[in-house]
Order: sequence, then C-alpha cells, then structure tokens
Amino acid sequence: MMFPKARKGVTKIFIAEICTLIAAVVSGIVSVLVTKAGGIENFSFEGNMTSSSQIVLICSIAAAALLLLAALFKIIGYIQAAGDEEYFTRAIIYAVIGVVLYVIAGFLQNKTGNVMEWIYTIVIAVAELMQLLVMTSTVNGLAELSYRCRRDDLESRGSTINKIVGTVFSLNIALVIAGRLLRLFMSENVVDTITMIVTVIIVILTVIAYILYLGYLGKVSAMLRRN
Repeated sequence: MMFPKARKGVTKIFIAEICTLIAAVVSGIVSVLVTKAGGIENFSFEGNMTSSSQIVLICSIAAAALLLLAALFKIIGYIQAAGDEEYFTRAIIYAVIGVVLYVIAGFLQNKTGNVMEWIYTIVIAVAELMQLLVMTSTVNGLAELSYRCRRDDLESRGSTINKIVGTVFSLNIALVIAGRLLRLFMSENVVDTITMIVTVIIVILTVIAYILYLGYLGKVSAMLRRN
C-alpha cells in the first residue's frame, strides 16, 4: 500500500472537515434563530419557551463539542499525513501560528484607541493569511500525493482549487484592511453598509470554495485508499 501514513491522515482530515461543516451549520442556524428571537431567553418552539431554550442550549453545546473534537481529529490527521508528505508539516506550523494570532486578537478586540485598533486589524489580517497558507499547503500536499500516484487529473484540480481559495482569502484579508482604512474617510454607517454587502459576497464565495476543497479532499482520500 502506497503512503499508508498519508492515507490515514488525509482520511482523518476529511472526516474532521465534514464534522466542522456540520458544527458550523448547526451553530449558524442556532445563531440566526436566537438573534431573530431577540435572545435565547425569548426563543420559543411550539409555545414552550423553557424547553425550547434548553434545546437551543443543547444544540449549541453539541456543536461546540463537535467542533473541538473535529479540531483534535484534524491535528492528528495532519501529524500522520506529514509522515509521507512535508506540505502537511507546513500546514501544522501555519495552523499553530494562526491559533496564537487569534488568541492575541481576542485580547485586543475590546481595546480602544487608533493604535490598538490598527494592531488588532493587522493581527486579524495575518491570522487570515495563516489560514490561507494552511489550506494552500494542504491542497499542495494533496496535489503532490496525486502526482506521485500518477493521477494528473487530481494534481491539476489541486492547482485550480488553490487559485479559488487564494482569491477568496485575499478578498477577505483586503476587506479587513480596507474596512479600517475606509473609516478614516467615511462615516461609520456608510462603512458598515459597504462592509456588510461585501461580507455577504465573500461568505458565498467562501462556501463555494470550501465545498470544492472538501470535494477535492474526499477524492484524494479515496485515491489513497485504493492505492
């Protein structure tokens, strides 16, 4: 069997990404329902407010737990896959840097002052760049494995996926920085409106890119299981 470590690792990454997607969908639905109701305490389903709130709370906890388990499973997958392909080692390094930056951003989020707000913006932008590098390194690793398995079609698809992912993340990073710059020349309301419209477009593109990435991950995983 070719690339046994990569086979196990990529399969784990694929499963983890599916779990992440499920958790994100559940969290998104819960968030929309709660926001629409004006808070979890006001949410009701079929007239029973108490049990409805409990259901929402349970779904939120379950989604968070699934997200955590998926993250751990993904880390294990990357470590295993790195045994056969060095691109996955790079993905791990970028992921660790990204997590550290997001933690730092969490501490900076409520800080006031132009300097602190710019530092926060830069940290978020670099963290997003790390996420881009994680995905492109993963796709490059998958493409390299495809090449070594003589699957030129999958190798070529990896290049296309990287271009799409790179475009989407670049737009997101540009939005983070542009949103801060526009506040120097425009009113808060105008900037928020522009940001909201662009964010919706980027979210749609991100979903499309993620589905394509997930499909590619699944195809390479299936290829490795057959070889």
